[in-house]
Amino acid sequence: MAKFSRISACYNRGNFGPGTMEYILNPACLGGNGMGLKKLLLKPLSGYPGGYRHMRRGTQGFDQTPPFRTPDDPDDRRSRMPPLGFREYWYPALPDKDIKKGQPEVLRMLGTDVVFFRDQNDEVQALLDWCPHRSVYLSMGKCYFPGFVTCPYHGATFDGDGNCVAFLTEGPESKMVGAPGMKARKFPTITIKGLVFVWMGDGEPADPQEDIPPEMFEEHNIHRPVFSMFDCNWVLVLENTMDAHNAFMVHRNAIRILKSRLGGRPRTPLGYRVNLVNNKTVHYQPGRGKSSVERYYYDEDGQIPYQMYYPGVDGVWPLTKWRLAWTWIFDRKARKTGQAPGRVRPPQADTPNVNEWNGTRLPGMSRTGGNNAYFRSTRWAVPVEEGLTRMVYLNVERYGKKPSPMRRLWSSVSWPYRNWELNFNFRNQDYDAEKYVQYDFPEYLSSTDSVVVAMRRLFVEHNRDVQRRRAREEELPERPEETVAEQMVREGDARVAEASESFDIDRLQEELLRQV
Repeated sequence: MAKFSRISACYNRGNFGPGTMEYILNPACLGGNGMGLKKLLLKPLSGYPGGYRHMRRGTQGFDQTPPFRTPDDPDDRRSRMPPLGFREYWYPALPDKDIKKGQPEVLRMLGTDVVFFRDQNDEVQALLDWCPHRSVYLSMGKCYFPGFVTCPYHGATFDGDGNCVAFLTEGPESKMVGAPGMKARKFPTITIKGLVFVWMGDGEPADPQEDIPPEMFEEHNIHRPVFSMFDCNWVLVLENTMDAHNAFMVHRNAIRILKSRLGGRPRTPLGYRVNLVNNKTVHYQPGRGKSSVERYYYDEDGQIPYQMYYPGVDGVWPLTKWRLAWTWIFDRKARKTGQAPGRVRPPQADTPNVNEWNGTRLPGMSRTGGNNAYFRSTRWAVPVEEGLTRMVYLNVERYGKKPSPMRRLWSSVSWPYRNWELNFNFRNQDYDAEKYVQYDFPEYLSSTDSVVVAMRRLFVEHNRDVQRRRAREEELPERPEETVAEQMVREGDARVAEASESFDIDRLQEELLRQV
């Protein structure tokens, strides 16, 4: 009778339908002890053979990005890298064509939600996605009146400068209109070659040509922007672009690397020589003569072996030579153009190789392709959240005059493959490695980390946010002394040079972290 009463009570409460099996499966009808058959079968823990593997990294997924944290040591420059980026800069936002006349668009940038809409002149404007009245998202409203955005809650309506010009629910004589407290935050914008850029800072906007690559302003160029999302911090994305020695591991199966028997860049225990150009860009190069770091393993004939023996594991790397099956084709092409086999460089622009737009530049862009005369690709890591980055690729085909219709047609037809090879097949291999960096952990660096430590020095000491705070005497001057990380790199140089007569240690040291 007691059991029947419990079944009836559970049925009346709606805990299960009629039937004995539903009683058995419902833990609430077993005295709330949680031991019903249904819960036993479905409990998502390791209560079955091999189940522990699903939680081998605890509650964090096995391949989930670790939380981004910076070190606590103030002498470690990583501790001063802002998780949400530097604000006193122009950043690429979204294509102009994506902003329709009647509907606002929202985009989170540097942890801030920005709403975009078109003003009465059909130009894109940007405001903080926040209504000053009751803090509702403006992006959830509409552009009922051409050139204005209206809040969906009480009808507060704003122009492109953030002025409240109407308050629909209070009628035409509302005193909210023009009130000082009803001014929405405006972000300056500029549209170049169909892409909207936003000034995210609080200070006076810099000249856009200070922050936006120069080929974006050239008349006849074709611009093809590409967007990709990475679920890791922007710092990890950017530091990877400065990792000059991961090609033989990370990219060994990338299409563009399979064209070279060098595996991208020659293996060497010496890092590239680094220039800090005008305190805006980190530029690296292999050096010359007794500081030519790429020639470490070259033989007397100027050749470098593809497979090398590693005594610690009593084996060679790469494990096989199948990737060399077709590289002779590209070696032959190199010889025809007067270049060394293994690496074919495109025609170079008639500008100095060491310049402030060739390398990795503030606030978060990496310029690839060297000093290419006909094509430049800028990888711009735009912070979204602490664990999310929007990668904006500014791909620009450069033309001295207006390209012919046939040239434009071929460019359009071939672009999907070129885009995939460069920005996805190649770049996403980096993403699969960089996202797992535990940034706050200790590091033991090598000479080959020279470019990374140079980038940290540039970004921490010379970013515009810091420069403007120093001008207002709100931040201490630059710390000229080298960090422990930089000393590790110098010591790595010295250890390699001491073991080889082919390198001049004084010259290596002189060309490391040089300001030009």
